[in-house]
Amino acid sequence: TGRNRSRLPGVWFFSRTSRLHIRAGRRGSWNDGCDPRKHLPRHRTTKVTIRVAYGRMDVFYNRRLVCRNRNYRFPTVPRKRVKVYVADPWHHPAPAHVGQVVYRPLSRVVRRTRRRGQLVVRRMRVLRRNKYVGKVRGSRNYQVSFNIKPWGTGHWWRNVLHFTTGRNRSRLPGVWFFSRTSRLHIRAGRRGSWNDGCDPRKHLPRHRTTKVTIRVAHGRMDVFYNRRLVCRNRKYRHPTAPKQRVKLYVGGPWHPGAPAHVSQVVYRRLGRAVRRTRGRPGSKKVVGGMVRVRRNRLIGTVRAVKSYQVSFN
Repeated sequence: TGRNRSRLPGVWFFSRTSRLHIRAGRRGSWNDGCDPRKHLPRHRTTKVTIRVAYGRMDVFYNRRLVCRNRNYRFPTVPRKRVKVYVADPWHHPAPAHVGQVVYRPLSRVVRRTRRRGQLVVRRMRVLRRNKYVGKVRGSRNYQVSFNIKPWGTGHWWRNVLHFTTGRNRSRLPGVWFFSRTSRLHIRAGRRGSWNDGCDPRKHLPRHRTTKVTIRVAHGRMDVFYNRRLVCRNRKYRHPTAPKQRVKLYVGGPWHPGAPAHVSQVVYRRLGRAVRRTRGRPGSKKVVGGMVRVRRNRLIGTVRAVKSYQVSFN
């Protein structure tokens, strides 16, 4: 906004290195920030993204997270337009070229409310046809996690678990093995399709326990094996919302059970899901092509907000 202590954000090189020193003001500190350990390679272009939102600052190099600071619950919100310098009047310029500088205001940040999950199955169970376990209160946005230990394969579809209101086409979600494999076939209803879903390419290892997590929220279905993303479907803007309590089968009445043991089945209802990383239409590109960094080089102003993202090459 015109002072050295106004950093929304500011980026420097450490002395005699190409390591970045990133600062952005917040309540209680005008000079907090993040210092990635990795040095930028010389004579090569790196895309740097700085995101201040969700109570933290995240820094990415070429979309890879390299630094995080969780102290940004109350970032500084300027009351007037913010000037952009490449470089500022108070320090020597870095020996570098900068291009594609984009300031993006983020949408309203609404944290997804975590609710305590309902543990439906605790101990290891052998999967059998028409094995009813219990009921849960369904939700439009939810997360299902379970541990599975395959010990073989079987002919035709083999059911692992099935959340349903009582019909085969009610899948909230349902999980099967592909025929004669330990590869998962995961289905969950949405507007326009009762049988959409995600099929991870990776086969589950036999005689080893894998934690599988299925999350339907933010307009997509994500599937994780041991916390690692293995499959994503972006068509879940309108997932099926059950109007009654949902039954859980391990496995279902309509298919034979999979040759596996299952435990720690947890159904977690998620709170209001808001897409949090979309920028407003007011995203502003301040620098297009590459420019050389020079002292006191003012290139424009932007309208700053509480939650924002800055990216540049």
